[in-house]
Amino acid sequence: MEMEFGDYALLEEIGRGGQGVVYRARQKSLNRTVALKVIGLGQWSTTPHLRRFRHEAEAAARLEHPQIVPIYEIGERDGSCYFSMKFVEGGQLDQIVRREPMSTRRAAELLVKIARTVQFAHEHGILHRDIKPGNILLDQNGEPHLTDFGLARLIEQESTVTNSFDVLGTPSYMAPEQAAGHVKKLSPAADVYSLGAVFYQMLTGQPPFAGGTTYETIRLVMETEPRSPRLWNPKVDVDLATICLKCLEKEPQRRYPSALALAEDLERWLGHEPIWARPVGVFTRTRKWIRRSRTTAALAVSLVALATAVGVMIWNHESVGPPPAGIAVLPFENLGGDKENAYFADGIQDEILTRLSKIANLKVISRASTQHYKSGPRNLPQIARQLGVAHVLEGSVQKSGDTVRVNVQLIRAANDSHLWAETFDRKLTDIFSVESEVAKAIADQLRAKLTGQEEQVIAAKPTDNMEAYDLYLRGQYFWNKRTNEGFERSINYFRQAINKDPRFARAYAALADSYVLNSGYNSSVPPTEVMPKAHEAAARALELDEGLAEAHTALAVIAQDYDWDWKTAEREYRRAIELNPNYATAHHWYGEYLALQGRFDEAFHEMERARQLDPLSLIIGSDNCVILYYARQYDRSIAQCQAVLQMEPTFLRAHQPYPYVEKGLYADAVADVRQYQRTPGVDPAWTQALLAYVYGRSGQSTEAERALEELKELSQKSKVDPQIFFQAYVGMGKKDDALTYLEKACAAHSTSLINLKVAPAYDPLRSEPRFQDVLRRMGLAP
Repeated sequence: MEMEFGDYALLEEIGRGGQGVVYRARQKSLNRTVALKVIGLGQWSTTPHLRRFRHEAEAAARLEHPQIVPIYEIGERDGSCYFSMKFVEGGQLDQIVRREPMSTRRAAELLVKIARTVQFAHEHGILHRDIKPGNILLDQNGEPHLTDFGLARLIEQESTVTNSFDVLGTPSYMAPEQAAGHVKKLSPAADVYSLGAVFYQMLTGQPPFAGGTTYETIRLVMETEPRSPRLWNPKVDVDLATICLKCLEKEPQRRYPSALALAEDLERWLGHEPIWARPVGVFTRTRKWIRRSRTTAALAVSLVALATAVGVMIWNHESVGPPPAGIAVLPFENLGGDKENAYFADGIQDEILTRLSKIANLKVISRASTQHYKSGPRNLPQIARQLGVAHVLEGSVQKSGDTVRVNVQLIRAANDSHLWAETFDRKLTDIFSVESEVAKAIADQLRAKLTGQEEQVIAAKPTDNMEAYDLYLRGQYFWNKRTNEGFERSINYFRQAINKDPRFARAYAALADSYVLNSGYNSSVPPTEVMPKAHEAAARALELDEGLAEAHTALAVIAQDYDWDWKTAEREYRRAIELNPNYATAHHWYGEYLALQGRFDEAFHEMERARQLDPLSLIIGSDNCVILYYARQYDRSIAQCQAVLQMEPTFLRAHQPYPYVEKGLYADAVADVRQYQRTPGVDPAWTQALLAYVYGRSGQSTEAERALEELKELSQKSKVDPQIFFQAYVGMGKKDDALTYLEKACAAHSTSLINLKVAPAYDPLRSEPRFQDVLRRMGLAP
């Protein structure tokens, strides 16, 4: 039914917001369809305010641009202001994004047009102040049109954030300075921020900040850094996420200097050219963290000072002469077209890297980091900077029958100059001599002095049986996949290699590693089943070759996780590092050991050494997040996890709900648990326990009980580690139940209990005698 409004017949309501209602209307005098926005002014309906409103609207109406919705008429009737606009047949951007996902390229193309439109208005002295998806209309051809230009200014100038939530509408797209009420100081940077918030929603389907209440949203806008869009949508590449996050900087001067600069950087991305924006570096992230958390920062500064002093002492004690030269062995190319030989090319790369890592005077980047460059064009200077080395080794392998050709070239990355290159045509039975010759040649070129023992290690043949060696390389190939299926297949291949050569020490060490990690990655594998097998394999490896750092590291983690023999664990870690200072995993796991003991300064030192040797390792970055949580540095823990997820949004271990819980950010914690739930292969019992823990800590008892019931149902179908129930009951505050399951988990030697001494989650139980008794049984009591 039509309603009359002066010269307009109101046909239907098509939008509603804090500033008014929008109707599809018919202008009777001209017989045309228009969009009519009616704003109830209420307390602002005095003559000066009406004059100012008309002035603002008339200024906006003078903006003639094909992508600004033209204003036809401005007026006042019955205590309300209104203005009529061209009716755009299509829909609002937020409605369209909700209906179907938008490709990243389409989102970038749209924002270029919107940003250039905003720039046009800025050049004519008009700020929008209310850019949001609801004010962007897409016509039937998919072209964007901006509406409501300049019309937010009157209301904002006459109000404050504290008393105008209703008229301001959702603050999810407001710049922090606007949300804080500093409306008289707004600049084009505020519109740039809003453009970034709209872009964020186009890329992810949700705004960068959305709290449960208006107040909570404003707090998030003003105090919290946005999560990378890549965490919500892995299809968003690093450059596009960088552009979006630059718009969303808290400080206006750190955003793009204009909407035009934003549009031009997006056009560079669309043209596959280098973008102007740069990701936020570690020093900037630290400065932001300090600004938000001044008390915690003061403590952190003291810790950093102490760590620096310790670092200087270590350097003075251990460092003689210049630091070791650095090299990265990039993935070898598999030539010949036979994909079945991919494992062999990977194996040759791995073997050369392993031999080089035995040279104490040479810094060798671990395989996990170099594998990031397995495919695609290689910018060697950039790769070298990312990995912190001066030299890279490239190579290719062509295997045919019982012969193999290996091409290698050593390159000084800074100027892409070749220092040394060689081609080896050999029988498969002579492949070990090729690996040794390459390692010695590189040591000579980089002037890394070899000790007599290092020369022997580099020249040693791991086995005389080529069938066993081939099976070992296949096992390594699947072990490096870090999946449950991969570990199972690696165990099978390593066993076959040992059957071919019962004296193959490295195959035993690799078998031990596979058992250990299979238990850690797959909660359905009981530690009591695999850890004794891992211990047996590692011990046999050391009987055959006492100098295997990998076997010592495996023994250390078994002593730590399963036997709770902390002295033996530390001794084995130290021995492994002594034998191979370049073994990143030994530094990594030793850092975790130190953190579990509460020795955080030493832990951070070891983790930093691991990071230097494996700078792109996702697991090292994620485990450092956990250590920061243990050390109660929650802001830094969250920042570390987000940094890892920016590198690889699908890496599950970086979704850590615990620091969010300690900060009271329960929605973020639940979001991390949901990410686990959406991933195939993740233990559903564990995720239900996490949900019960998070909901319990947040006071949402109904949701926590629901999660606990689902956990109980799962336990009826398959065996569940008692530590999982312990976790759920701790979060729900059910101490007696929690302690009962803690005792059961201790009896079952659950490897998940090793953080009992330091994890903040267990603070409510620390004074309980039963809890202290478990600590004593685990060797963790003071």
